[in-house]
Amino acid sequence: MTLSRRVFSQGLLKLGIGAGASVPLLSHSAFYSNWFSSKKNNEYWLSAQGRGSENYSLGWVNPTSESSDNVAAKFRGHGLCQNPAKREQIIMFSRRPGTQGIRLNITTNEQDGVFDCAEDRHMHGHGCYSADGKLLFCAETKISTGEGKITVRDSETLELINEFSSFGIGPHEIALMPDGFTLVVANGGLLTHPDSGREILNLNTMRSTLSYIDSRTGKLISEHLLPETKASIRHLNVAEDGTVAIALQVQRKAMTHNELTPLAAIHKPGQEIKLLAAPEALMVKLNDYMGSVVIHNETRLAAFTSPKGDLAMFWHLDDLSLQGYHAFHDVCGLTISQDKQYFVLSNSAGKIRQIDVHSLKQDKTKSLYFPNKSWDNHMISVIGL
Repeated sequence: MTLSRRVFSQGLLKLGIGAGASVPLLSHSAFYSNWFSSKKNNEYWLSAQGRGSENYSLGWVNPTSESSDNVAAKFRGHGLCQNPAKREQIIMFSRRPGTQGIRLNITTNEQDGVFDCAEDRHMHGHGCYSADGKLLFCAETKISTGEGKITVRDSETLELINEFSSFGIGPHEIALMPDGFTLVVANGGLLTHPDSGREILNLNTMRSTLSYIDSRTGKLISEHLLPETKASIRHLNVAEDGTVAIALQVQRKAMTHNELTPLAAIHKPGQEIKLLAAPEALMVKLNDYMGSVVIHNETRLAAFTSPKGDLAMFWHLDDLSLQGYHAFHDVCGLTISQDKQYFVLSNSAGKIRQIDVHSLKQDKTKSLYFPNKSWDNHMISVIGL
């Protein structure tokens, strides 16, 4: 386990140990016992983390005790999801073109399941559970044809039981709609192949879609296109009323013009995709890349992060106005605190900040720093059991 730098120093002072003093080894367990409480009802923020293959893991933070821990993984993780029926179960999916996922039990802090893609498949780093928690959906690609697939696994055994088309190329983030059976899929439109690493092979013909699919039948309900053909729908989050917030990435080198393209959008049922405007100076800074998105239902704010732009930005879902922004180096991880009072932001340097959902100002008293952690692109908030 790891403590934040501030809590470690405070703990030493409480034990009567000042700067420069030697610390007897016997005080180690006593020190930790002062700072770790029962997992029950504690909040945890979870994220893939690691600076290299030797220390990739699924990591988590307890913001109350300001402590962190992790379980090792054999791959670089990306997105995560929690089982709504068995909330102790957390899945981490491998980053494209990885082929493995792991399941963490947050009650025991142990990995209790591993699953691999079928032959001729690779993951895209995201998935979600069915409403009853019995099924696990995962965004994958059939390597030999480039077809996007949604695979279906038994959530307990993690065995593959079905698959259906994503109705696009490069399915990335997927989420369950409020009706409990419709999947919304961000088909990024970008064709890659494991033999070529992360090189995009179809820039001239890419076609990104937001697809709605009936998870019970695998049939396409509807699909929606962006006005800019070289923009890729990558990440999304769903509000309680079914509004979908969409984070985009633009393939600038494939464009035939130099105009700036909005990187945030929303889609409401029965409407077309609407792009979210921002001042030109901010759009330039984003460098054609949004990395994560989350919706705060009570304030109707959608938060987006851009690690290439070092910015978090906040738009209102109804009037589509930009409400504010926050500068934070390499920020990408994004979730909402369990008390619904803060947007939680993380970066690759191990830093975490909390932004008040009403004022959109940073609460500097709640900043955390874990020098041995390198938080990856996505974060979720859960309650320990």
